[in-house]
Amino acid sequence: MEHTDFAVTDRTDADAAVDFVRGKLSGYDLQLLDWVRLYPMTDAQHQSQLSGECPPVTLSTCWKPRDTSTASDPPLPRHKYRIKVNVWQGNDYPAEESNWGRIPPRPIRRRSIPDRYTTRGLCRWRYPDRMVATVHGLARPLFLYLAGTRQVPDNPSDSNASAWGHRWAVEWLRYRHQEQDAEAMITQLMQWTLIQSQGL
Repeated sequence: MEHTDFAVTDRTDADAAVDFVRGKLSGYDLQLLDWVRLYPMTDAQHQSQLSGECPPVTLSTCWKPRDTSTASDPPLPRHKYRIKVNVWQGNDYPAEESNWGRIPPRPIRRRSIPDRYTTRGLCRWRYPDRMVATVHGLARPLFLYLAGTRQVPDNPSDSNASAWGHRWAVEWLRYRHQEQDAEAMITQLMQWTLIQSQGL
């Protein structure tokens, strides 16, 4: 299997974070990933959607291919995934944002819907600095690519993508010897999981 590289356009001066993410992708097949673009988040994007809510720090999109390729043909641009990530460049780090977190299944009871289960919940992340936010922001859509191309067993959902991004952010912090920040991120995820599972 061919493990090709992918083009990255980085306008945020986050070379260290991008190199870390490239290293995490070694061993995966990237031939269907066309490009990744990393841009500064605008002031308009960095606005709270609801009163009292943290404004977003990262925004990410993973566009699926417009067409499917056959195994015999080399993939064309229309057969490839594309990723765009915006990261807040302000000086107000550490910064918090709300995003989907992976939580244990719990029943949902509604009149019109039979018993259903969810693994999604809104979780609050705290980014100690811009590079951590960049790693988290890149990891989420890259997970959707890997799940969409069936290179990881998890479903390509927002909650799974956020959990993946959280793990990569913790690994980045440990790589940078920021153990206290790494433990704080792990604690946030564990507390949320316990609350959602009614463990607290």
